[in-house]
Amino acid sequence: MERKLLKVKLQAAPFDPVQVQEKRAAVATAMGIRYEEAEYFVFTGEASNTTYDPGDERINILFKDGSIRDISEVDNALVQHNLKDTVKKYYICYQRI
Repeated sequence: MERKLLKVKLQAAPFDPVQVQEKRAAVATAMGIRYEEAEYFVFTGEASNTTYDPGDERINILFKDGSIRDISEVDNALVQHNLKDTVKKYYICYQRI
């Protein structure tokens, strides 16, 4: 009932180590714990996702004229052309204080 979820921030570039150290120090002070213990409450990492892998799966689109084409071959403003690119984001998770 009173759980406190970690705050998560995402960005395209890795987080500055100085910024991470400052967050850990602030959490350690606020919670009355050692800096080393604050590493449990403040941590970073990276997440990647590939939306579409044409070698592994096929997404076919049926057109009104009856033709079927792979989504990567469709020239449409609603379909992103970078679906097969891997998207990498960096995150920092920390205890709200």
